[in-house]
Amino acid sequence: MSAPTQTLFASSALSLPTTDALQVAVSSSPTTLVLPVASVLLATSLLAVIARFGHTWTTWLYAVAAVVPAAIIAAGALGYGRPVAVDLVGLVVCPLVGAGGFVIDAGRYLFASRSR
Repeated sequence: MSAPTQTLFASSALSLPTTDALQVAVSSSPTTLVLPVASVLLATSLLAVIARFGHTWTTWLYAVAAVVPAAIIAAGALGYGRPVAVDLVGLVVCPLVGAGGFVIDAGRYLFASRSR
């Protein structure tokens, strides 16, 4: 807290296992896959729903926000370092904005179509 700027731009302490380490870890602890699988499921589900029901180009922005966590996890698995700020934005803010915005937008659409 004494140096927030330096902390945000310091190397991330969140260790994402490399693909080799992930293969070894899964055999002993399957919970290692929770974050990677959840990020892929979020991206896949939003992409599938938007591909089926999306009517404007702006709906694809939700999917882009959902793909960011999977990209960060993949980059970490390949050994690319990143600052803490990238982890915060990519693993917290983007999924909340993407999925949350999609749910709010879909809810408004469903509520408007129901009241006709």
